This record gives sequence, C-alpha cells and structure tokens, in this order.
Amino acid sequence: MTTLVLSAAERMCLARDDLCALDALAGDGDIGTTLATGFTYVQEVLSKHEGDDVGAMLIQVGIGFGRKAPSTIGALLATAFLRAGRELTGVSSLDAFHIAAILEAAAAGVSERGEVTTGMRTILDAMDAGAVAAADAAAHGLGPSIALRNAADGACAGAEATALMEPMVGRAGWIKDRARGTKDAGAVAWAVFLDALAQAVDDAN
Repeated sequence: MTTLVLSAAERMCLARDDLCALDALAGDGDIGTTLATGFTYVQEVLSKHEGDDVGAMLIQVGIGFGRKAPSTIGALLATAFLRAGRELTGVSSLDAFHIAAILEAAAAGVSERGEVTTGMRTILDAMDAGAVAAADAAAHGLGPSIALRNAADGACAGAEATALMEPMVGRAGWIKDRARGTKDAGAVAWAVFLDALAQAVDDAN
C-alpha cells in the first residue's frame, strides 16, 4: 500500500499547476501548490517507512499534512488520512470492505472538521461519492481493485457535479458569480488522488 500512496503522491505533485489554475477561477489559486508541498513531504516520510501496517502508514500521511500543509485543504486532508488510518490499525492487506471503510471515515472526518455536508460544492462531494461507490462494490462482493476503481470513478463524477452546485463556503461562497459553473478544486484533487491510487493498482497487476 505504501508504494501505491507514493505513486499517487507523485501524481498529485504533477497536478499542481492544473489544480492551481482551477482554484484560481473561484479561490486563491494556491491549492495545487499546497498539495504539492504536502505530498512532497509525504514522499519523504514514506520513503523511510517500514512495516506493512496500512493504518500506521495513513496516520503518518495525516501527520505529514498537518505539519507541512497548514491550510484549509491541508487540515482537511490531515483529518481525512488520520481518520482513515485509525480504521485500519494493524491491517496489512486490504479488501473491498476496508477500502469502503477508510473512504467513509475520511469523508466523515472532513464533514465534521469542515462543518460541511454534501451539496455545498466542496471536496466532500467527491469524497462521499467515492465512498458510496466503494461501499456498493463491497456489498456486491467485488474485489478491492474494482472497489478502488469504482471509488475513483465515483469521486470523479462527484467532482464534476460540483460545477452545477451553488457555491456556499470559502472564498467561492462570496464570489458566487465568478465561482458558479466551475468545479471545486478540492473535489477535483480528491478525484485525481483516488484515480492515481487505482491506476497504480492497475499498473501493479
């Protein structure tokens, strides 16, 4: 799992400029830089990580974001990874139910920390859609790789849907006319992250 997260971290760093450009349409334009900073540190930390405890690894990622990306998106992702890690303490091999559980925990953490619900045009819209897709895959007896791919596709659809939502929070909430019709950059970032994880699994197989 550590190798997969390292691959996804690299993808997030490469997405920096695209995410900044999207964020600039309705925000401060720095989300890509913030995420690149956080994921660069994650790469440094995980390159030294030992052991196969997935929960411990995700907690390290969360702590890294809390330290190196002290911003709204950094705080939300720190919470997401910490919550996800606590769901998998001592787990070394993931099944579809594990994937659903960590995505649900991550989404719940962001909802609580950010005081948001779905439909408010935030990262949560992608996170919730991804978690629902993974849970559905698990309920139908599908394997972890399919659950992760379905989660990535669900997150992508959730991110796309934010373009049709009325901006309600953050800077986008007070420049509604400028933000309206654009996808939320945080939601897109989460979709990119899950897609990178799913692609890494595909490549490994």
